Amino acid sequence: MNRSAILSEYFSYLRYLRSEDCKYYFPVLMGVCTFAEVKRFKYAELLEINKIANFKFKKEMYENFLIANL
Repeated sequence: MNRSAILSEYFSYLRYLRSEDCKYYFPVLMGVCTFAEVKRFKYAELLEINKIANFKFKKEMYENFLIANL
């Protein structure tokens, strides 16, 4: 696979992880909480936890980008 195909697949996968389909898994993958904790959250709490996971994800992406370009 060439670089552009890998990047395209990678970003498609990231979009999927952040989608509604993975609302229970994304916070766990980002290390925000455990799956047992996710199962106990009310829907409104789960949305807030997903926001935190998204913030953490964006922070890590920016840090990786900055480190790679130094």
